[in-house]
Amino acid sequence: MQIRYLAGGAAILAAMGFLVVSSLRAGTTQNVPVQNLRAKDGSSDSFVGRHLRVVGFVGSTPVKFVPRQTEDGVVRESHFQVVEGKATVAVSYTDALPDTFRAGGPVQVDGTYIAPGVLKAEHVLTKCPSKYQAGEKSKPVKKMETDVKPKQDAHGLKS
Repeated sequence: MQIRYLAGGAAILAAMGFLVVSSLRAGTTQNVPVQNLRAKDGSSDSFVGRHLRVVGFVGSTPVKFVPRQTEDGVVRESHFQVVEGKATVAVSYTDALPDTFRAGGPVQVDGTYIAPGVLKAEHVLTKCPSKYQAGEKSKPVKKMETDVKPKQDAHGLKS
């Protein structure tokens, strides 16, 4: 009878372990530069079919907006390229692009790599590189001059 309990407990622990490992794997996003992504196309360890985060720069080709029919109506799908060196990935995205989205700007795209060189995006993130460049100093704030003299209280402290 104890053998049955041990076998049942081991089966339950194995199932729980499998669920934990598979949920962790599904919930994580791998960060992949465009060159690494494209280098593995056609190999046995290709990224096709996997959810990942692609990092690179917005390509110089203009963004194309294509209307696409969905269950909820017509949506405007954005098509653009993410580049790094000579490697390129075509991206399709159905939400609004960030305000700082521009050619040559750094970009991070989360989505599913559906075919070699093609990514179906869920999130597009950019940042304004001028805000983060080293060596730029902000201009000093000019001090305002006023004719009002500070008041003194009964103890001689200024307020």
